[in-house]
Amino acid sequence: MNVKPNLNGQPALAKTAVLLCAVSYATDPVTQIGTYLNGWTVVWNGAQSDDGNYAFIATDPDNEYYAVAIRGSLPPFEVFKEWAAFANWVLEDLDVITRVNWPYVASGSALISSGANRAFNNILDMTDTLGSGLSIDDYLSQNAVKNNKQVIVTGHSLGGNCANVYASYFVTSLAQAGSTFSNISLFTFAAPSAGDSGFATDLDNKLPDAWHYENDNDIVPKFPVTDTVFLVAWLYITAPSAGAITVTYKGHTISLREAFILLSGILYAYGYQQQSLHYSVFGTQVNPDYVQNTFSDWFQQAGAQHALVNYANDLGQKLPAELAEASSPV
Repeated sequence: MNVKPNLNGQPALAKTAVLLCAVSYATDPVTQIGTYLNGWTVVWNGAQSDDGNYAFIATDPDNEYYAVAIRGSLPPFEVFKEWAAFANWVLEDLDVITRVNWPYVASGSALISSGANRAFNNILDMTDTLGSGLSIDDYLSQNAVKNNKQVIVTGHSLGGNCANVYASYFVTSLAQAGSTFSNISLFTFAAPSAGDSGFATDLDNKLPDAWHYENDNDIVPKFPVTDTVFLVAWLYITAPSAGAITVTYKGHTISLREAFILLSGILYAYGYQQQSLHYSVFGTQVNPDYVQNTFSDWFQQAGAQHALVNYANDLGQKLPAELAEASSPV
């Protein structure tokens, strides 16, 4: 498989990674993956956690790659109907105020959000529905690492957050076990920051083959980094404009823009940071379906910008319509 950089400086493998992310949203990746990635097979299939987390491992036709694809958040409109969606958004995505120590660093110290840590542990604890009896970690160690195969770790949104954390853990845990295995690539799409500067810098230093993608109109990868949360206040400046959308409570009126500015100040103390190595930012057009200055249209616009299809399009990878729909939050 050709993994050399293409003319835009991006690895060709990124197109495969974004398609794997899309498949993670499919109804049944085990039976459907071959439809979208010719010859690929799911060899380890995680049982969805109580919190709604899901991941699988797939191999390519030549058995050169073992790809870990981690699904992003379940649809936000399910938050008030399904515990799994509630846990994805409230207990994982939004739990950034409390942090935990991250011991898997080469040197120094690092912190990650409690939400990211919860999702990460759910991935580690998954059982294989295909009957291997192995955890995701043990399966990779016994099959990919032992046979010196290439490992791809990828995810979109919350899945990208988990992919960063899992890749950080996997690299360091192997080193702590005395393994010199280094055939690991990481591709994240629309991933929010998982941790502080200690975490981000450590991941950059120990995993040079890591690629991160952000749609500049997507609010999710801007969280919870204080500088970029501040910039969210000026997204979609013409319409829907956060400055023109207000709410009044007990006689006090505040605009959505002012709310984001306030939130950015609150997050300042926590020091969240994105990785800097191979961090690619691109732009998209505002979706004309959501241009009214209302809360509904602003958040619908944000959802449309967060859709995985935008990331696939940036890489020149066309998503099948059913996968584009399945991986879109709106």
